[in-house]
Amino acid sequence: MSDFATYDQLASLDPTTTEVVGPEHLDLNGHMNINHYYAFGSRSMWSLNETSLGMPDGYIADRGMTTFTAEQHLRFLAESHEGDHLSMVARAVGRGGKALHLASAILNTTRGQIACVTESLLVHVDFETRRPVSFPDDVAAQIDAALAASAEVRLPISGALGIRR
Repeated sequence: MSDFATYDQLASLDPTTTEVVGPEHLDLNGHMNINHYYAFGSRSMWSLNETSLGMPDGYIADRGMTTFTAEQHLRFLAESHEGDHLSMVARAVGRGGKALHLASAILNTTRGQIACVTESLLVHVDFETRRPVSFPDDVAAQIDAALAASAEVRLPISGALGIRR
């Protein structure tokens, strides 16, 4: 039996972001196009980064640091169609000294399904030099607190990405 969260467990959490699938999101197959899963998942992970992981909007201006996406993985589990309501639940999955693994479950609340799980491996960088740097202690502490808080409700990640130890 998997120790990953079920749809019902994920749906009980506060969403990071929400969307409604519009006609502009559809492809020739009549379902939501991959580009929009990527965009919605990325937006929810960025929102988590800003609100809960110590790297708000002014992080570049105030501290001269940011994160760059190094790798991305999308796992499709169910289709989404025009008019479907989507709820994104983002969580921190792992952290190294200079890297962060985030994931977002895209829940189709209209159909009661996990539609997609997006994962990103981010590298923390000095914005001026564009080189990896360690997370400041206060940011690392916030990420670690988020990791501990999300340990009980684990997103169904692929295992394709992870922090190298």
